[in-house]
Amino acid sequence: MLGKDEIESRFGFHKATIEGANATAPMHAGLRNRFKHFASLLDDILEDGREKSIAMTCLEEASMWSHKAVAKTAPVIKE
Repeated sequence: MLGKDEIESRFGFHKATIEGANATAPMHAGLRNRFKHFASLLDDILEDGREKSIAMTCLEEASMWSHKAVAKTAPVIKE
């Protein structure tokens, strides 16, 4: 059983923080820039086709999970 706190943490809204030692907004921006850079590199060097498509999908998934990991460090906002 996950429990109420774990469910809230996993599915609640974690608002990005802009300032302070634990600010998440700059980390999100850094991740976006790095993933876009790597995606552009792959786009340039890989031939179009199934393998490139899967690579891009996996990169997008890695980006989403990375942002989730950063977001979880911000407090959950009660909606």
